[in-house]
Amino acid sequence: MRAGIAIADVEGLDALSMRRVATDLGASTMALYRHVACKEDLVALMVEAALIDAPLPDTPPRDWRHGLERTARCDWELYHRHPWILSKVLVTTRTHSSRALAVGSESAFSAFDGLGLEPADAFRYMFMFASYVQGVALTYVSDVEAERKARRTDRRRANATDDARRALCEPGAYPRLGPAMRAGGDPWDLDALFLSGLAGVLDGIAADLARRGIG
Repeated sequence: MRAGIAIADVEGLDALSMRRVATDLGASTMALYRHVACKEDLVALMVEAALIDAPLPDTPPRDWRHGLERTARCDWELYHRHPWILSKVLVTTRTHSSRALAVGSESAFSAFDGLGLEPADAFRYMFMFASYVQGVALTYVSDVEAERKARRTDRRRANATDDARRALCEPGAYPRLGPAMRAGGDPWDLDALFLSGLAGVLDGIAADLARRGIG
């Protein structure tokens, strides 16, 4: 598992294979198959190991907002440490078969303890929160993958893409898009954008709770 995580962290899941992991471990591929049935099972074990390595808070949150802020920061750090894991833990209508992920989600939901929320309301708030966190993380992971691909292929193609993006920001070319993109910076400060957007999401939850006389 650790060898697989090390490969995926640096090169992405596309570089991961049973043969590659076995080679890095100095073992035969058949020897690895005696422990793990297939790549899919290996990735599942990697997900569990990576999540377990991210310790959950050992103290209760001060309030629901502090609890969600803490969860968001932990998740954001996790996706930076292991960009490959995001695709395996994305919010989905299908249940992930991951005990560590379920334990982490249970901890996140504890932020709402004491509010007397109906389960459907807790789900609605958490869906909005998690969708935001993972949505911004997708931007980060996409950038990581694009940079990785650029290193493997022709760097000139990557530079051409950057030039095309800058052309959109030329003064006067797009009077609304251009100024907004220039204000966003080059490169974007995703950490700052993430925290700013997170505050907006939490403000929305707070407003909804206040409207309903909760909290």
